[in-house]
Amino acid sequence: GIDATADMAMAKFVFRSLARDHPDPAALLAHANDVVVGEIAPGKFITMTAVVVDPGGDVRCASAGHPEPRLLAADGTVVPLSCGGLALGIAESQIYEPVSASLAPGAAVVLYTDGVVEARQDRDLFGTERLDQVLARGVGESAQGLADSVLRACTSFAGGGLGDDCAVVVIRRSA
Repeated sequence: GIDATADMAMAKFVFRSLARDHPDPAALLAHANDVVVGEIAPGKFITMTAVVVDPGGDVRCASAGHPEPRLLAADGTVVPLSCGGLALGIAESQIYEPVSASLAPGAAVVLYTDGVVEARQDRDLFGTERLDQVLARGVGESAQGLADSVLRACTSFAGGGLGDDCAVVVIRRSA
């Protein structure tokens, strides 16, 4: 609807503006939360994960109620990047804990919306276990190919229709 569109337009502007002054993911989320609390209607919230990957493979991450990113190693091992915090807009003055990891050559960090893991087949959810299996099978794929594989798998699991938006971002370290 119109209200949701306006909220997301405001959020997009806020996040881009704050990212320039707050390159640390935890600081970015804390400042974004302060703005969102004052700008969106009570009872509404925004989930978000902020990730910075430097060319040397250092990954820094913080999350505000968003699903945990997955780390896909070059050997096909998948582990969660365990970060969590309260969604933006729920309460003032939140502190978001940063998490760090190392991304080896050939590895990838995978971010996704809840629509991926909440894709349904009757009462059964696609879930993180199936997601991890798809990621492990796609270890040699390009970043785009891996994202496409995840979306195909959750769409197929749900019988072609998804009840929520599904988005996947894959950042692969090439060297």
